[in-house]
Amino acid sequence: MKLHWMLFWLAAFISISILVSSEVLASDQGGAFKKAESASEIPKEPGWKSPSYRGWESLSVPGLVATYYDLDLDRELDYMVIRKVIRKGSADETTIEKAIEIAKFDDLSVFFSHPVVYFTNRNPLFYCLGVDYRRNCRDIWVDIAEDGLNGNEERYSLSTPSLGVR
Repeated sequence: MKLHWMLFWLAAFISISILVSSEVLASDQGGAFKKAESASEIPKEPGWKSPSYRGWESLSVPGLVATYYDLDLDRELDYMVIRKVIRKGSADETTIEKAIEIAKFDDLSVFFSHPVVYFTNRNPLFYCLGVDYRRNCRDIWVDIAEDGLNGNEERYSLSTPSLGVR
């Protein structure tokens, strides 16, 4: 009986989330996406060789990998970029050297773990500044073209959406 109610509430939550998301995306008024005032608002990703690099993980949302940074080196995460996974490989069948070679050839990034190797777009889909302890972001930008920081990124915010509620 408890499982039945848990499934009911989970389905209700998912349905409401999808409804709200689709209304936000369909709305023209104010919308959830706003152009970044300038590309300089978004920090350039330091990379894994930087002292601010803090690791990466495959997110619970399938097909996304997040990379974390501590830009001000205060031992608190404050920046995250999220990339789309293009394909996966088996770590048992692919060495690190082979994965790097494949990624270079296809102009991708590679994230090696066991048992999965993730090949992602080279440039992030999302840039997140102000990461809290739950790894939620205060300021988010989306780069639909995934072409790097060049000014076409749009600010993403659900804090002031225009839901078009009747």
